[in-house]
Amino acid sequence: MAVMLCGGASSSAFGRGWTYDVFLSFRGEDTRRTFTGSLYHGLHQRGINVFIDDEKLRRGEEISPALIGAIEESRIAIIVFSQNYASSTWCLDELAKILECYKTRGQLVWPVFFHVDPSAVRHQRGSFATAMAKHEDRFKGDVQKLQKWKMALFEAANLSGWTLENGYEFKLIQEIIEEASRKLNHTILHIAEYPVGIENRISELKLLLHIEPGEDIRVIGIYGLGGIGKTTIARALYNLIAGQFEATSFLTDIRESSNQRQGLVQLQETLLFDTVGDKNIKLGSIYKGIPIIKKRLCCKKVLLILDDVDKLEQLQALAGGRDWFGFGSVIIITTRDKHLLAAQQVDKTYEVKKLNHDEAFDLFTWSAFKRKAPDAGYFDISNRVVLYAEGLPLALKVMGSNLFGKTVEEWKSALGKYEKIPNKEVQNVLRVTFDNLEENEKEIFLDIACFFKGETMEYIEKTLQACGLYPKFGISVLVDRSLVSIDKYDRLRMHDLIQDMGREIVREVSPLEPGKRSRLWYHEDVFEVLSENTGTYRIQGMMVDLPDQYTVHLKDESFKKMRNLKILIVRSGHFFGSPQHLPNNLRLLDWMEYPSSSLPSSFQPKKLVVLNLSHSRFTMQEPFKYLDSLTSMDLTHCELLTKLPDITGVPNLTELHLDYCTNLEEVHDSVGFLEKLVELRAYGCTKLKVFPSALRLASLRSLILNWCSSLQNFPAILGKMDNLKSVSIDSTGIRELPPSIGNLVGLQELSMTSCLSLKELPDNFDMLQNLINLDIEGCPQLRSFLTKLRDMGQSTLTFGNIQSLNLENCGLIDEDLPIIFHCFPKVSSLVLSKNDFVALPICIQEFPCLELLHLDNCKKLQEIPGFPPNIQYINARNCTSLTAESSNLLLSQETFEECEMQVMVPGTRVPEWFDHITKGEYMTFWVREKFPATILCFALAVESEMKESFDCEIRFYINGDEVYELEMPRNFSDMVTDHVWLYDLRTHPSIQWRSLDLYLMDDWNQVEISCEKILGASNVTVSWCGVHVIKQETNMKDILFADPDPDLDSSLHSEKIDIDLDTDGEESTKSIEDSQYCNLVDDNCYINFETPDRQMEEWWNISKEAENNRVVCHTEMDQNQDKNLLPEKTLYRVTEDSLFSLYLEDIGSVKGKPEFYIDMHYFHAPIFMLSSPHVSIYLTSLLIHLKYSNQLTRHAMHK
Repeated sequence: MAVMLCGGASSSAFGRGWTYDVFLSFRGEDTRRTFTGSLYHGLHQRGINVFIDDEKLRRGEEISPALIGAIEESRIAIIVFSQNYASSTWCLDELAKILECYKTRGQLVWPVFFHVDPSAVRHQRGSFATAMAKHEDRFKGDVQKLQKWKMALFEAANLSGWTLENGYEFKLIQEIIEEASRKLNHTILHIAEYPVGIENRISELKLLLHIEPGEDIRVIGIYGLGGIGKTTIARALYNLIAGQFEATSFLTDIRESSNQRQGLVQLQETLLFDTVGDKNIKLGSIYKGIPIIKKRLCCKKVLLILDDVDKLEQLQALAGGRDWFGFGSVIIITTRDKHLLAAQQVDKTYEVKKLNHDEAFDLFTWSAFKRKAPDAGYFDISNRVVLYAEGLPLALKVMGSNLFGKTVEEWKSALGKYEKIPNKEVQNVLRVTFDNLEENEKEIFLDIACFFKGETMEYIEKTLQACGLYPKFGISVLVDRSLVSIDKYDRLRMHDLIQDMGREIVREVSPLEPGKRSRLWYHEDVFEVLSENTGTYRIQGMMVDLPDQYTVHLKDESFKKMRNLKILIVRSGHFFGSPQHLPNNLRLLDWMEYPSSSLPSSFQPKKLVVLNLSHSRFTMQEPFKYLDSLTSMDLTHCELLTKLPDITGVPNLTELHLDYCTNLEEVHDSVGFLEKLVELRAYGCTKLKVFPSALRLASLRSLILNWCSSLQNFPAILGKMDNLKSVSIDSTGIRELPPSIGNLVGLQELSMTSCLSLKELPDNFDMLQNLINLDIEGCPQLRSFLTKLRDMGQSTLTFGNIQSLNLENCGLIDEDLPIIFHCFPKVSSLVLSKNDFVALPICIQEFPCLELLHLDNCKKLQEIPGFPPNIQYINARNCTSLTAESSNLLLSQETFEECEMQVMVPGTRVPEWFDHITKGEYMTFWVREKFPATILCFALAVESEMKESFDCEIRFYINGDEVYELEMPRNFSDMVTDHVWLYDLRTHPSIQWRSLDLYLMDDWNQVEISCEKILGASNVTVSWCGVHVIKQETNMKDILFADPDPDLDSSLHSEKIDIDLDTDGEESTKSIEDSQYCNLVDDNCYINFETPDRQMEEWWNISKEAENNRVVCHTEMDQNQDKNLLPEKTLYRVTEDSLFSLYLEDIGSVKGKPEFYIDMHYFHAPIFMLSSPHVSIYLTSLLIHLKYSNQLTRHAMHK
């Protein structure tokens, strides 16, 4: 079952009071003095405010504005269907308006069938058929009105209501009165003064309310940080759905109420009063209340909202079990603690996200100016405030109210204050969550707020653990409390105002003396403490990030008093001198551009865990001492470092980074024997010659020596190293790999790109049986390895686990390919680019594991005999020698029916088997119910050989809104000729078709897919695009390639636009003011003629010529090529708007403007005329009234 929610319900439906409780719609002559009159008086006596129309209001053909307003302002509409109801146009207009309010305003609608059969109303039979027949005669020209009335009768008859055939009217009237009283009993809650953004969030919540089969009730958790709008959304949802339940209760501020004496008991009593109406219940204890709540509510359909819950015991006292409530009940919990919802085992959770920029700007503007737009001169400063609030509704409302009526200068002053000292009212709300944390979590939170926002989890956890904290558990608690989040790049994120709250907690300990605070981060405070030596033992952490104009004169005492300093981070700053003292208590020393060549002689960092001195003058000529606890050392870009000394004194080191130490020549042998070393990097150390001659690194997982061009020897491997997973030696000078390479029994990735000095691979190379990825790109001399394998014949040992193999630019010829497929049978990604073979072997069809095949720039390749059965991707970019047969095979419908894949191949046109083909970079079609599985095609035209790369994005628009972006692979750049790109969207893992379904509305939805160039080469354009629908997975009745509503605006007045076209040096313009002569060219295009005989004959001659040469759109562009990718056939699916646009372009250009293009796909009324030799274009106002007006702008920008 589902809780019914009207799809278009506006904020008025859940946030407003109603002027009337009930609106009565009836046929006066049938029931005014009988049934309806009695019903009105009965409702009135119960105190229900009823609107019943006066006969004096019924004048004219249309219902009056007063009646429309009364319908809109009524909570319930009761429709009394009687024998003559449909004979009144007033009644039918009322009915249509009531059904509109039912859909858009959440109005309750109850039909009463007074001595009529509901089916007679539903299908217009009997007296209803007679009445509608008379209306059809009377309103012959107004088909839309007649259809609206019929649909309203049909929809209303399908609603639940009452039928009176035989029986007592009095009994039925009492039933209706009781139901109305029950529905109106619950109070409409105030939502917000300015309910901005509520509707979108309510729409998302609606999807969670459906009760699945096997469930009796539904429990929903709403969570998010303080002030984000959880309670506001819960109130809005309550107002919208409360009328569907037997009993309702909204318990607010549970966290605060339960802290009072007998607070939970009072909440239990309130719950019972709300749901059963018993004022006299006195429980005494929560344990007495639990069985009473369960007994009294177990048979009722209840809506219960528990607001601001922060402890599990609160839920156990108020909604402890699903068997407490009757079938169909809905329990909604709002909290700041996501873990609490997991402990309660809720069915679904909903995280309230911050407002987007537009929503935030609207809310702030309403709060600060009491209207939608800011005052003149306030726009920029308003935008600054909105950016500062970062989408938090509470902050936007508070700051907006505080700034109301102030001058711009006062606003600037207030914003400067907020950025340094946050607003107290906002902070008090946010701080509640902090105050409820344990000590471990509080310390972690303050460190993150002051130093670690945006840093990687690995960096943060390592540092905090060294400080004696428990970060894994602590950070998970902060995530559950919505204080922090972790993004997809494993970086810690925190809302700016949450960060401000944490920093304010630290600042307020000593507002005037920063040296007495526990943490320092603000540049002025840091500068004061370092310059004036006011640091104290209270400082535990400091981040130095000074503007350029600040220079710090480091002295002996600069850090001496900070003996408890654990965290020192220096991001930027100008220093005069070098530190003579550093606290021995440091756990993290992260000082980029460290100003000295060595650490202070008095520094004994026995507790130091992380040392980062990148981009510094550090040289470190002496062996490392006192670094027993150090686990991570980063010396990247230390360009003065020439030798890494003995590192035996760092036994716990797990990470050593030496990247781009361009003068580093020697790494001490001791590095090769660090038992706990996990990662060793020396990328770009171009002078490195002496590297440890042997490695015994039991824990090592990654070794990177790329671009160490002077390094000639690879170290011997002493003993088994089963933890080493990745070795990369790209572009090194290494001459050979030692036989001991076989000891790397756990190796999974080996990259040797452009190792030109490496002459051959060792004979025991096949011992690397766990190898998954092998990359020897740009090593043509290693082709001898394949020759050796071929010579071994059938006895060849295979590399059975390799899944990714890169042999680009290895000088491969035809005879090498069969041995590759024989020795690497499980390869799924194979790169054969820039090689010299002419044909792929037939055996390629026998390899089921191969999914990705790169053949780009194989300029001798001619023959592709077939494909592996599970292929998903073929890149044949710049394969300019392919035969027509091979090209056609790549682009054939049969190929794409057998495989879901992407293909890039030279060519100029979209294959004819595509369902819809249009000129340019975008295509439009209409769908309903479900987004179809599709194959896209884009033809890329290259004017001359590309000198640079380009970036393209495929963008998906549904009903005018962009819903998805997909970036074209970069390796499709640098094309030497025109190409065609076919893309089965099912092959893209990030596209979830069901998620696209969420953007679809009822009935038809306009879909636009475009391929838009965003950066790069100017000589490439998208010339054609097409879409093919996968028939096996799509109901073709639910997709159209022409607008399903072409005639909605045919009665609109015309607007004339004259366009002068310059032909043969002559200028003339001819306009037509009337449209009495018109002729249909196709379903979407009409042509207007001033003199029908001559103009029609001229047009049809042109049209016939275009039809006879229809394939010019695809074939003339490549008529001089030696090959055709597809047979030349008439492309019946090429849209005629595209053909006509070509004709217009052939005639000439708009005077003084670029070439003019009209997408006829969107026009449905008479829109243009031809007058030889020039064209005068006559557009109706339909040009302006497009179905989705925002697309007109976008299409204009395209063209």
